[in-house]
Amino acid sequence: MQPETPRDPPRHRLELPGVTLSYTDEGSGPVVVALSGLPGAHHHWRWLATPVFSWARFIRLELPGFGEARLPGPVRPLTLQARGELVARALERLGLDDVSLVGHSMGGLIALEVAAHHARAVRTVTLVATPGPTPHYPEAVWRAFAGLFLLPGLQQPLTRVARFAYRRLGFSLRDMHDEGAVRTIVDAAHTDFGRHRQNIAAVRQPVLQAWADDDDLVPSRFHHELARARPDWTHLTFADGKHDVQKFHGVELAEAMRRLQQRRA
Repeated sequence: MQPETPRDPPRHRLELPGVTLSYTDEGSGPVVVALSGLPGAHHHWRWLATPVFSWARFIRLELPGFGEARLPGPVRPLTLQARGELVARALERLGLDDVSLVGHSMGGLIALEVAAHHARAVRTVTLVATPGPTPHYPEAVWRAFAGLFLLPGLQQPLTRVARFAYRRLGFSLRDMHDEGAVRTIVDAAHTDFGRHRQNIAAVRQPVLQAWADDDDLVPSRFHHELARARPDWTHLTFADGKHDVQKFHGVELAEAMRRLQQRRA
């Protein structure tokens, strides 16, 4: 069920050495930190935020390439490990520990990275439409395509091609500046699924995995593959919702997250 109204609080900037992150912060209670996918920014959580706000402090963290987050210099691949380290540094700077992480799509991989390697900071993990242990796209093709964006002189003209492709695929271009358009392709193509598989096996916190069987970006067989890899996790499946369960089923998802969080109370 979709909440009646979304929440769109103002963003704040978080300066870390060599990088600027951005985030929103609202509510009180147990801390829930949301990590967007690629592409993704704080507004992708605007529907889930309303029901979560009723019982938790909800923080939406934006990583380089999206919203007001910036990483100076030419775009180079930002690894899963590097993204996890950025999240861990942000949590430390904000004085947060024992947080419940919720990650959408690629944000779920980052959430598992943080939970596996910075376990003391993480209470629970919720995965929303998160890819499974094997790639859901042809890696070699994506690597070759992404490599063009790393060639001198091609990044700027190819950015226009990327933005056109996102629009045709149905992605919102809100908060997607040129860095985000390029970074989505480059970082997605260089995702380390071997490390992702290690993180899936290593995580010991309670985990909720939620997906829709009509997901048109990550086919349902990859979600079921992830569920089979960790049958001890809590699994929440919807018939519809495509790649945006947090939007169309925000009420049910928020309640499942609350129950998961209470397991560690």
